[in-house]
Amino acid sequence: MNKVDRIRYKEYIKCANECTANRVYPLSIATGTQDGDVYVDGKGCVLFWHYCGFAYISGDVCADVLEEVYRSFLVSDTERRFLLITDSKFVSDYYSGIDMLRVDKRIEYTHSGILEKQPKLDACFVIERITADNIGVIQGRITPSFSWKDRDVFLRNGFGFMARSKEDGSFAAVAFSSAVSPEEVDIGVETAETYRHHGLASYLAYKMCEEIILQGRRPVWAHAETNTGSQKTALSVGFKPIGINTVIQKK
Repeated sequence: MNKVDRIRYKEYIKCANECTANRVYPLSIATGTQDGDVYVDGKGCVLFWHYCGFAYISGDVCADVLEEVYRSFLVSDTERRFLLITDSKFVSDYYSGIDMLRVDKRIEYTHSGILEKQPKLDACFVIERITADNIGVIQGRITPSFSWKDRDVFLRNGFGFMARSKEDGSFAAVAFSSAVSPEEVDIGVETAETYRHHGLASYLAYKMCEEIILQGRRPVWAHAETNTGSQKTALSVGFKPIGINTVIQKK
């Protein structure tokens, strides 16, 4: 497959929008909102590889393309991780049973609307919008740096909220736009281990949903099938599962 020059990414917005497994991550690349790579085979197949490592194939997929993806991305030493996420049985079957690959499931959600009952905020915490002044205190794995290559680009094109301890101002939790497209925003959430079980993930996720809907967009959510904590948070703020994708990556 051939790598597309960044100045041509917008030519592939239609292909990104036709990606049935997920649209927000491919569109975030094609629109230039977030970093990532686009590859084409010249026959109607397009591969979108997001900065965070999530990869999606759109268009007519053939065995030759899947073999090239296997050799060039799935089992090669790439510059960043490569997780192929698909809802295609053909793609899943092609890679099944290969010893070098790990196959998992990922649950995708859509939002059913703002719930009347808002989660309560523990009085020990204060909520702040993420700004240039406080983004540096955010810690953890699922944070803006997970899916945004550049802090300034996140502050310009993304948004989020964090919880801090009233007692000492320490970071407690964050919810942010992990991926942004014209119509959807995927939400990422992280809670510091010290401050878990205070309802912060649900409160911040609810606040993100409110903000996204005010922007005229749709909140979306996804997590590994085994992540029961993320599932609980999603259901608590009005998300409903709409499908299960297959995730293929190197062991």
